[in-house]
Amino acid sequence: MRKICFILVLCFFYLSTVAQSVAVVNGKPISQKEFIWVYKKHRPDNTRPALTDLISFLNIYIDFKLKVLDAREAGLDKDSTYLAETRNFAKALLDSAPAEAKKADFSLVINEFNEALLLFNISEKKIWNGVENNDKMIHEYYNAHADSYPSLSYEDNKSEAAEDYQKQMECLWITSLRKKYTVTIDQDALSRLIR
Repeated sequence: MRKICFILVLCFFYLSTVAQSVAVVNGKPISQKEFIWVYKKHRPDNTRPALTDLISFLNIYIDFKLKVLDAREAGLDKDSTYLAETRNFAKALLDSAPAEAKKADFSLVINEFNEALLLFNISEKKIWNGVENNDKMIHEYYNAHADSYPSLSYEDNKSEAAEDYQKQMECLWITSLRKKYTVTIDQDALSRLIR
């Protein structure tokens, strides 16, 4: 009987957490608090956002979360360098932050740093190293899209072609992540945020 009560309590807490979220990425909710905090950091003006703005921003944030999830699945969150960097950042922040800051958004700042570092590491592995060391693929991309570049010379447009190729790789990566993982957006929760 205790086991059943315990399971019911856990289910209740999970459902209440999901109910207060704006989205769920592969079973992990993005809370309204986290989303609002991130949104205000990136959109500091105090104007009331339109629902389309929130949805657009949320989709960008979901892409970020998917890449972080991919990094975790690749085991990058267990890397000793990553663990040392996150520990050092948390300690430095804790040592320098005033008491009221520690109570407010301390966990959100730590989480943001940890996830941003994972994003950097997985992007380096999946995108940047692939572009940096793959002149053949960049040249093939350039040839397939030569009409998009003002000059006919590959050498004149190499850096722009490399940047475009990188964007294409990232789009393909996001598309594969969106197919691999379940993403649910709560439009009602987003609508309540603009009221």
